[in-house]
Amino acid sequence: MSQNDTLLQGKRLSFVQLFIGNNYNIEIPIIQRDYAQGRKSTFEVRELFLQALHDYLEDDIPNRDLDFVYGSTEIEGNIQKFIPLDGQQRLTTLFLLHWYLAVASKNIEEFKEVIKHKNKSRFSYLTRTSSAEFCDALLENPIDLSNLLKPDKGLKNSLSKTIKDCGWYFLSWSYDPTIQSMLVMLDAIHDKFQNKEYFYDRLINIEKPIITFLYLDLGEFKLTEDLYIKMNSRGKTLTSYENFKAKFEQHIAGSKLNLDKQYQLSFKDKLTDVTPKEYFSFKIDTAWANLFWQYRDLKGDIHTFDDELMNFIRTIMLSQFAIDTANNNSEVLEYLIGTSVAKKRDDYSDTISFYKYKSFDVLSGEAIKYLIDAFNTLENGNHKIKEHLGDNFYFNEAKNFEDVLQFNLKLPQIVQFHAYLRFLILNKDDLSGLFQWMRVIFNLTENTNFDKAEDVGTAIKSIEKIVPFSNDILKFLTSNDNKIDFFLGRQVQEEKIKAHLILKSDLWKQEIESAEQHKYFAGQIAFMFEFAGVLEYYEEMESCNWAEHDDNKYLTEFVNYKNKSLSLFNLLHTDKNSDFKLERAVLTKGDYLINSYSRYNFLSTNKNLRDYSWKRLLRLPPVNSKEEEKKHWKAKRNYVKELFDDVKFNTTDVEKALSSIVKAVPKDWRKNFITNEDLITYCSQGYIDFKSDEEIYLLMHSQRNHRHKEMFTYNLYLKYIEPELQHFTPFRFVTHMEIKSTDDISGIHLYDWVYKRKQYQFEIYKSHDSNKYFIVFNKSKGDKKQSDYDTSIGEILENHKLTWDPKFNFYSYALSNEIKVVELLKSVCKELTNLVSE
Repeated sequence: MSQNDTLLQGKRLSFVQLFIGNNYNIEIPIIQRDYAQGRKSTFEVRELFLQALHDYLEDDIPNRDLDFVYGSTEIEGNIQKFIPLDGQQRLTTLFLLHWYLAVASKNIEEFKEVIKHKNKSRFSYLTRTSSAEFCDALLENPIDLSNLLKPDKGLKNSLSKTIKDCGWYFLSWSYDPTIQSMLVMLDAIHDKFQNKEYFYDRLINIEKPIITFLYLDLGEFKLTEDLYIKMNSRGKTLTSYENFKAKFEQHIAGSKLNLDKQYQLSFKDKLTDVTPKEYFSFKIDTAWANLFWQYRDLKGDIHTFDDELMNFIRTIMLSQFAIDTANNNSEVLEYLIGTSVAKKRDDYSDTISFYKYKSFDVLSGEAIKYLIDAFNTLENGNHKIKEHLGDNFYFNEAKNFEDVLQFNLKLPQIVQFHAYLRFLILNKDDLSGLFQWMRVIFNLTENTNFDKAEDVGTAIKSIEKIVPFSNDILKFLTSNDNKIDFFLGRQVQEEKIKAHLILKSDLWKQEIESAEQHKYFAGQIAFMFEFAGVLEYYEEMESCNWAEHDDNKYLTEFVNYKNKSLSLFNLLHTDKNSDFKLERAVLTKGDYLINSYSRYNFLSTNKNLRDYSWKRLLRLPPVNSKEEEKKHWKAKRNYVKELFDDVKFNTTDVEKALSSIVKAVPKDWRKNFITNEDLITYCSQGYIDFKSDEEIYLLMHSQRNHRHKEMFTYNLYLKYIEPELQHFTPFRFVTHMEIKSTDDISGIHLYDWVYKRKQYQFEIYKSHDSNKYFIVFNKSKGDKKQSDYDTSIGEILENHKLTWDPKFNFYSYALSNEIKVVELLKSVCKELTNLVSE
C-alpha cells in the first residue's frame, strides 16, 4: 500500500488541530487501561519517544507522523467527543508536553483558550474521576518552573515534587496510577525540554504542524470497537513482535536503502515494483509467516511464532551489527548476544524492543537488506527450511535453525549460522560448494577459542572477507592470497593443507573427512599430518605438490596414524578406559602431562578441556612460537606417536595392546601411576602437584587448598596396607590421611590403640629430599616424654631400630624400600598384639 493510499484512509492532524477546526473534546474511555508511558518500568519507551519528539521539534520539519490515532466520535448536546481506541498513550504525552511548553514559554493562557471549555479540560479521562480532576487542576494552576523544589537525592523529580507540594494537589491522587505516571512523564519532559521555550510556537503551528498523526474515525469506515478490543489490553494484548513489526515497517519506510535490485510482488500473475516497506509488510504476513508457523511450538505460546521470529530477527541484527561496528568490544554486541555481562544490566531483556534496537543504532539499511534476504533465502512454502546438506557432521541445518529460533546459541554457532546464511544468499543459484564451505567454517570455529562477544564480532568480520570465495573455498585456500584473520593460525594452516590434499584425490578427501568427523577431534587433525610427515613437507614447500610416486607413501602413513588415533581415542571417557590404560600407556613413553607451574594434568577428565586435554596436547603451537616452545610441545606429542609406533599397538584390540604396553614400567616417579591406576582415579580433575621426583601430591580438585594426598604413601597404603588390614592390629583404625592445607602432612595413620590407659599411634611420611619413608611411633595424647612410655613398648620399638628423638618426643626410623616398611610395621604390630595378650 502506497503512502497516498494510506492518507486516503485518515486525516493528518496535530494535537491542537483536534480542538481548533475539528472542535473535539477528547475523552479516554473506560475500556482503556491507565496511562502507562510514565510508569517507571517503561523508561526506555518514554526516553526514546520524548527524544523523537524533541528531535522533530528541533529539526522543524512539518508533518512528522506518530502513526494512527483512531477511535469513534459521539455528539452530546452541542459537544462533539472523540473517544480514542488506539493512541491514548501518545495523546496523553502530547497533552503534557503542550502544557509544559505553554507554561515554560508563558503562553499558558493562550493554551487554555484552546484546551478548556467551561473551566474543564477538553482532554480528559473517564477511567478515573481523579485523573480528569488532575488534568483540570494542571490547567488551572500553572507552575513557576524557575522556582521548583530541589529534587530528591539521585532523582530528577523537582517538577513532580513541586506539584505534589501544591495546596491543590490531593493526597488521594497518589493512589491513581494514571496521575502518578503523568508526574513521572512531566519530570522526564522537564529534563528533556527545559530551556526549549521556543518549541511551543512550533508545536502549535496550525499552518505547518510538525508533530502529527493520522486520525481515523472508525465510524466513517464502518469499523467497531470489537476490532480494537480483540487487539488491545482489554482483549488480546499486542505481543512484543506485533509492536516491533509495526514500528519496524515505519522505520523501513523512512530508511534509504542502497538496493542492488528492485523489490517486486506478484499481483494477478504480474510482477509489480513495490517499496521495501510494502515488500516486507506483505511477505512477513504471508510467505515468511508460513515458514515460521512450522516452528511455533519451540518457544513460548504454541499458537504463535512471535518469540521464534523475534529471536531470528535478533540473530540477523547482531550479525549485521558485528559487521558494521568498528568497535568489536561493544556493549551493544554484548547485549545483542545476551552474554552473562549483558544480563547483569538493569535494562536487559531477552525480548529486544524496537526502541532498544533503535537506541543501539542497529537498524541500518544493510541490516534491513540482510534480514529481507535471509527471510527470502529460507522461505520454503508451507514446510520447514530446506536442508541442502542432509545428514551432516559439520553443520546440522535443522538443529541450528531451531537453536536460532530459541536463541539457544553458543558463540561459535552464531558465526556458523552467519556463514551459512551468507553463502545461501550469495550463491543461491549454485550451492555446489556449500558442503566444503561449512566444513571449513566448522573446523575454524570449533577449534578457535570464543571467550567473549568481541570474538564473535571479529570472527564475523573475518567471514565477510572470505564469503566472496565461499563457493570454491578449497581453491581460495590453495591460492597465494589466502589470508584468514582471527581464527587460530594453526587451524588455518591445517585447512590449507587439507585443501591441497582434497584437491589431489577423492582418497585424500575420504580419509581426511573420516578423521575430522571423529567426535573428539572435531576437525583438528594436524598432529596426524605431523606424524605422517605431511606437515614437514608443507612447511618447507608451502604446498603438497610432491611427486606422484610419493603420494601413496604419504597417504599410507596418514591412514596408519589416523586409524590408530581413532581406535585409541574411541576409548576416551568410556568404561573401556576406566582404569586409565590410555594415560598409563602414554606415560610409559614419557612425561606427557601438561603443566602450569607445579600443577600437572593427566588429561583424564572432561573438565577444563580447553587447557588440559588430549586435544590440547596434540594441537600444534602457533607458527611464530619460539623454537624452545615448539620443541617442548613436539616432544610431548611424540610420546603419543611412540605409542602408535610400538610394535605391540594393535587397532583391532586396543585394550589388549595397552594392557601389554603398560607392563613396560620405568623406574622413575611414573612407575607408581602406571602400576596403580587408583592414584589417577583419586585425581578427579586430573591434577597433581609435582614439586620434585620425590614430592608429588594427588589433588582431588585443582588446588592444594582443597582435599589432597601425598602420592608415595598413598600408593604404599593402597598396594600393601589396605588389602591386609588384619595384620595391623592392635590399632583399631588404619587410614591414609587426606588433608586440605599445605601446612598439614599427609601420610599413613595407624591409631586408636590404648595400652595401660595410654594411647599410641603410628604415622608414616615420605621424605621430600630422598626416597625414604619416615616411620614414626608416638603417644597421641598426654605426656609424650620417653619416660611416660611403657618400657615393654620401648624395647619392642628399639629392637626394630626405631630410635628416640628427644627434640620431637617420638620414636622413628627411615627406610627406602616399601616392602621393608610394610614388614617392619607388621612385625611391630604383631609384637604389640602379643604384648596385650600377655
